Amino acid sequence: MKASRRLVLALALLSVAVVSCVSDVQNQTKSNRGKLAPIQPNKTSELALSMRNLDAELVLALEVLNSGKGVESLTITDHDFLELNPTDSSMLVDGFQSLSMAFSAHVKAFNDRPGTDTYSAVVGGCISCHQRACPGPLERIEKRQWAVIEGK
Repeated sequence: MKASRRLVLALALLSVAVVSCVSDVQNQTKSNRGKLAPIQPNKTSELALSMRNLDAELVLALEVLNSGKGVESLTITDHDFLELNPTDSSMLVDGFQSLSMAFSAHVKAFNDRPGTDTYSAVVGGCISCHQRACPGPLERIEKRQWAVIEGK
């Protein structure tokens, strides 16, 4: 009888130890994961939203240009950045108006004559403005360059 009680007691203690260990591992795993940063950390302004949409258009244009099929039907939306509210006023640097007007001219040239040269001018316009006003997206914009995809 004493042996069976010892066995039951040992099994009960072993069960408690196993449950406790599993619980500790689960808690450690949750705390090690931490919280992920939001995809878009800033409040979305009209200007930011239009640029995110523009980025999606650039990704598509780059894929089409890379494939060489359907290039003639490509267009990029010509946003009037001067009419859109920015995330904050620090984005409206000296020269923003000129940069915006030059960018619009690049988009018009691309829409009139879609190709790698006019596409590169559009991306160059993005880079020129973001170097002065909002450098956060520069790494992402640089990935839209034609030369990066082609490995030139």
